[in-house]
Amino acid sequence: MGKAKRSYKDGTFRTLFNNEEKLLELYNALSGSHYPKGTKVRIVTLEDAIFGDIKNDLAFIIDDRLIILIEHQSSISFNMPLRMLVYIAREYERLYFSEAIYSKKLVKIPTPELYVFYNGKAPAPLEQELKLSDAFIEKCGKLSLEAVVKVINVNYEQGAELLARCRTLAQYSQFIYLVRKNWEEKNHLESAIRDAIDLCIRQGVLTDFLKKNGGDIMSFLFEALTREECEAIREEDGYARGKADGLVQGAKAIAKKMRLQGFSAKEIEDLTGLTQEDLEDLSDEPYEDENQE
Repeated sequence: MGKAKRSYKDGTFRTLFNNEEKLLELYNALSGSHYPKGTKVRIVTLEDAIFGDIKNDLAFIIDDRLIILIEHQSSISFNMPLRMLVYIAREYERLYFSEAIYSKKLVKIPTPELYVFYNGKAPAPLEQELKLSDAFIEKCGKLSLEAVVKVINVNYEQGAELLARCRTLAQYSQFIYLVRKNWEEKNHLESAIRDAIDLCIRQGVLTDFLKKNGGDIMSFLFEALTREECEAIREEDGYARGKADGLVQGAKAIAKKMRLQGFSAKEIEDLTGLTQEDLEDLSDEPYEDENQE
């Protein structure tokens, strides 16, 4: 089999839950509500919002509640409340910005609920809250603005209560767990994803979804997990301080794997942050892109 197809399409999480019935199941599990099947769910996800090329965000409205969901990998960002604030402001702007907001009549808006599902490898609490006010330079007794994000660790092996309440999310978490487990054992990402897909289909885990979207899932996860590994190395080696020796060596280790799996020089540069000069140091011979005409 050739190298996995890679693209910047919607990620696996968003593809799976970009469905009214599954979102209803998920929200009932999150909130403890019991909205019946057929309850109106309006998907209002913003395209190309503040999360750049990471498309795993979902926004939807149920019963006058505006829910923002983010699947977050690699590590938990303590800037998520600020990012969520910008996101929710853009949602309100798109949904309600008109001459009506300049009238004297109160414009009713749906109540926001902000969630992050964490499934990275670094240890994290099962649940925690991140607050915008924690970032305020000056603390005061009276807040004029706040944003609270609930972060839930949905790693399969952690056994979060939410997984017991939402079968689809539990199966998704099990699938991601199997991919990572295979990757650690085989040290080959493409085959790890392929084998996890095959095993889940045989065991009845996300069977219909994986049968229908298996090819795209290979692409999504190959891209996401490769980026996640690069980001983890950058964080561990002090990315904010620039390309320290440890960072470059770690990125080169990933670049060698990517080179063996058929990535082009341009793709490796984009994903690892290495320069052409760095790539030429990977071997005695200059790096040549086999796909370059």
